[in-house]
Amino acid sequence: MNLNKLWIMVIPLLIAFQTAAQTENTGWLFISHSQQVSQKFDIMADVQVRSADQLNGFSALLLRTALNYNFNKHHSIAAGYAFLGKWENDESAIKILHPENRIYQQYLFNANTGRTEWTLRFRLEQRFMTQQDQTDFSQRSRFFTAVQVPLLANEDFSKGFYTGFQNELFLNVINKKNVNGSIFDQNRSAVSMGYRWNKKIDMEFGYLLWAQKEEDNSAKTNVWQLMITTSF
Repeated sequence: MNLNKLWIMVIPLLIAFQTAAQTENTGWLFISHSQQVSQKFDIMADVQVRSADQLNGFSALLLRTALNYNFNKHHSIAAGYAFLGKWENDESAIKILHPENRIYQQYLFNANTGRTEWTLRFRLEQRFMTQQDQTDFSQRSRFFTAVQVPLLANEDFSKGFYTGFQNELFLNVINKKNVNGSIFDQNRSAVSMGYRWNKKIDMEFGYLLWAQKEEDNSAKTNVWQLMITTSF
């Protein structure tokens, strides 16, 4: 095994473990699927389950779907709907559901540099957040970039091990007063190790640092995520 590839695998995970010792820890299970319905159209569906701190029970469920239009193999646009349910304890330690409904639009760009795969995505979300029988509206933009670098993989990267890096920046662009009063909403940086079973199924496990701006302060959360991605 090439030593350079070994360091690419090991160093990001060592950094992740060092950072994780400093703040709270949660776990996410993220399943993402894309189903081709014609040469130009796909239907996308995501399910994400999030744990509470220290994996102490269940805290949130995200359901998301969209209709995607492919201009070609590099460029696509989509429009969809998402539901986020968050369960938080009230003063009596009873879990209360705080639902959020979203409509969103996105642009996606995919490219290859040799066998390395790059993804760039811009998403605009219209958020309807309900709490105590009151619904507030806000709009948010999201800027996402990711790269998958094959390590122990075959020549066309249709099977084998890879490492992944990604970052996503969230900005409040309309009615920031209904969120945290700031343009900056959150940032998610992640590193992962994955295995590609074939061109249609990827599975990876990794660490994500979730930094959020709240009204009074800022919060950082360590997320250990198992992600399964399928495309048929």
